[in-house]
Amino acid sequence: MRGFHNSSFDPPTLVVLETAFDEAWLTLKSIGNTTVKPDELARSVLRLAMEGERDPVRLHDGALEGLIPATCPFRKFHPT
Repeated sequence: MRGFHNSSFDPPTLVVLETAFDEAWLTLKSIGNTTVKPDELARSVLRLAMEGERDPVRLHDGALEGLIPATCPFRKFHPT
């Protein structure tokens, strides 16, 4: 993935990223997404992580905000 080759994350951060990705992917499936692909979601989560975000809910919400229309009520599905 272009732009991510110089980044590395420690094991606890990888667990957070994996959790955020998995929950966001489940959210996309639950709202009937047919357009966002897994690699697009992964890039979105990684971009936020590279900016320093480590909160799983903010990673989940931020990744989805960049990929689906703002009018979609995905927040009611996020893991809190």
